[in-house]
Amino acid sequence: MKYSKYLKNNEEPIRLIRQHPLVFLKSGLVSIILLLLPFFLMFLLFKWEVIGLVLFFILLVVGIIAVVRLIVMWSNNVFLITSHRVILSRQFGLFNKRVSEAEHGTIQDISYRIKGAGQTVFRYGSVRLQIAETKTPIIVSKIPKPRNIQQLLLRIKKNESASEND
Repeated sequence: MKYSKYLKNNEEPIRLIRQHPLVFLKSGLVSIILLLLPFFLMFLLFKWEVIGLVLFFILLVVGIIAVVRLIVMWSNNVFLITSHRVILSRQFGLFNKRVSEAEHGTIQDISYRIKGAGQTVFRYGSVRLQIAETKTPIIVSKIPKPRNIQQLLLRIKKNESASEND
């Protein structure tokens, strides 16, 4: 598992959640168009000889970078629920990443939000985790079936508090 580097001793992954694929539809279409554009213009560009060849390769490199960026963004924007913690890894660009984590015991409130017709129809939204002793919550946005994630986290907290009382 790629995210085993985030796990501590005796910690098991429970669920790995990525953003809804629909979130990447617009940037995915733009990336594919940028990648295919030089091939549609290839004959025209090659008629321009050296300048056309340079433009072809510039467009091709831009398309490849756009596709690589899309893949990196999709694969690195994850929410990992483990047996002891929740970990949110957010990728903001090719070289900009932020990782937040919280122990299950420090989570005070778990809520979810589905806003708008698109999120309602395609069943995705956000989960908000209020952490003890911090003003800033952890917000996991644009994930599929946020209610299920909220219920899973509530069950984990309930089982954890029940085992502490025993």
